[in-house]
Amino acid sequence: MWLDGILKEDTKKRRRRSRRRRNDDLFTVSARVKEKNAERRRRIGIIVLLLIVLGGFGWVAHISLSAAGRYFFTENDKYLVRNWDLHSDGRLLTAAHIREYSQLSDTENLFAVDLREVRRRLQSVAVVRSVEVSRQLPDTLVIRVQERMAVARLGADDRRSLAVDRDGFVLGPGSLRPNLPAIVGLRQAGLRPGITITDALFVDALRFLELCERPHVAPYVRVRSMNVSDPEELDIRLAGGERVRVARKHMEPRLAELVSIVQADQQRGRVASVINMTGDAHIPPVVQY
Repeated sequence: MWLDGILKEDTKKRRRRSRRRRNDDLFTVSARVKEKNAERRRRIGIIVLLLIVLGGFGWVAHISLSAAGRYFFTENDKYLVRNWDLHSDGRLLTAAHIREYSQLSDTENLFAVDLREVRRRLQSVAVVRSVEVSRQLPDTLVIRVQERMAVARLGADDRRSLAVDRDGFVLGPGSLRPNLPAIVGLRQAGLRPGITITDALFVDALRFLELCERPHVAPYVRVRSMNVSDPEELDIRLAGGERVRVARKHMEPRLAELVSIVQADQQRGRVASVINMTGDAHIPPVVQY
């Protein structure tokens, strides 16, 4: 009996020691966690302080640079725009038009002018195809405008026709020029200035007109009108009176043959009534007089 009492007392002591060790371990872990949290808070505080200090330096630097920029450049009378070098490659836009559309005043500073904004304003004008804007120190603003040039007119009625450029961009009647080829048979509705015609049949017609501008083609193939209603061929009337039917898939090689035919007819003093080139490249043209 006395041995059982000793064993029980020993077991209780061991349990108490085990609980104390566990409690000590928990206290140690808790202390370490608190220490790590405190260290983390100190680091975060230091980082925040550094950011505040750097932000302050950055703000001061920004204010200083802005003031210096205004003093030396954007508010410096030395860089007031006194020379306006404004030119367009077309006949519609004068220097006064360019100045008006760009919304520039007489007291502009060369460095205060937002070149990107000037370019955006000018490119919003329907007849403007592209714009280049640059500074030329100390007092010259250079603007170069490339106008949209009409290459054809839409419809056969001269009084109600709209012009179109090589990109298919529809221009107003003011862009019409004498003797522009007429394009008829277009199926796209709602034509008005400012839109771009994307119809594939119309794009083929513009491509044919572009090919006709080549130096070895232009003297012989002068298009008066083109009908684009047929999905397989272009029906073309030349200035000399010839009617030319050409397959859309073989325009370029057929155009070389057309030049040869017209050139030979001019030498012989005759004009073909119909030149049928609707076959593929292996079928010779059929010419009627």
